Amino acid sequence: MNRKKFFALSLILILTLTLAFNLAQAEPQKKDQKKEQKAKTTLPTDVKALLEQGLAARQVKPDLPFSFDGHYILPARGTYIAIFVTKIKNADLEYAQSVSSGNSFQTESDIFFQIYQNDGSAPKLVTENKAYSQFSVPAEEYNPEGESYYYLGYPLPSGKYILAAALGNRKTKKIGTTYYEFEIPRYEDSYKNGQMETTSLLLLKNYEQLDAAENYPNFHKDYFGWMILKAYPYTEMRFKPNDQPTLMFMVYGTKFDESQKASLEINFDIRKGETKIVAFTPMTYESPFIEQPIPIPASKQVKVTDDKGEKIENRSLEAGGYELVISIKDKIGGTTLEKRIPFELVVE
Repeated sequence: MNRKKFFALSLILILTLTLAFNLAQAEPQKKDQKKEQKAKTTLPTDVKALLEQGLAARQVKPDLPFSFDGHYILPARGTYIAIFVTKIKNADLEYAQSVSSGNSFQTESDIFFQIYQNDGSAPKLVTENKAYSQFSVPAEEYNPEGESYYYLGYPLPSGKYILAAALGNRKTKKIGTTYYEFEIPRYEDSYKNGQMETTSLLLLKNYEQLDAAENYPNFHKDYFGWMILKAYPYTEMRFKPNDQPTLMFMVYGTKFDESQKASLEINFDIRKGETKIVAFTPMTYESPFIEQPIPIPASKQVKVTDDKGEKIENRSLEAGGYELVISIKDKIGGTTLEKRIPFELVVE
């Protein structure tokens, strides 16, 4: 059995157990977690004051410009993991050529953040924390105008929140701030409501198994850590023909048989508008955690009529916007759910 297949089975087992744990003990775990978060180290006084001063008006400090443009919500043992996404220019992070070797450009960056409850009343501080990082780019690849994605990960229970964050360069002392509102749904309520729901739909370029579970908070370039997974996502959702991203997500609200196995039938197809470009063979799953390679087609079949009659021809796909459509049926519970993932096909 290859390493990735073994890892996928291990992650399925962990997340299936996680799902059962969430249903049985979600509320006590959340209370314990909040106590643990409040006990963590606080921020430097000046950084804390800077974040709090700008909170009401969401007033950013642009000296080191950055902002969070999206997030993923993923399951974890007894809670969820929020992964926040930001795209930063190399020059703004002030990469400098390494003095020791000269073969790379490096930057040492600290991220400080607060998370507030945002339930309609005055924001209430839930936790504050920090992460230290060192990033590098090979000298031959370095471009000051180049940009990379960075991912901040932190565990949180369901709720509405404001993320207040400050990012600074440890050597130059330049610092910038940003604010980002987000929500973690109560996925566990799907069972009470007789419905299905999924966590974020991940499409990954690659993934690796970590030797040990990722600690939080963490701040990474090009990838994020999730439990025992080091994940490289297609953040921009741009694919080339014949790419094969790996789709991962968790389904909440499924029913189980006497052996505690689910029975999910999922149809995957790719559409342009409402026209199906390709429909894949329906798949069945016994676990609510889904891990499925999705081949991106290079061509479509077109019916052509000429003086000799009708025939089917393969035509290359044109560049543009498409959707991956995911149709889920719980064969035990009888519920259905459709999810769509927009993406762009890039044809060179």
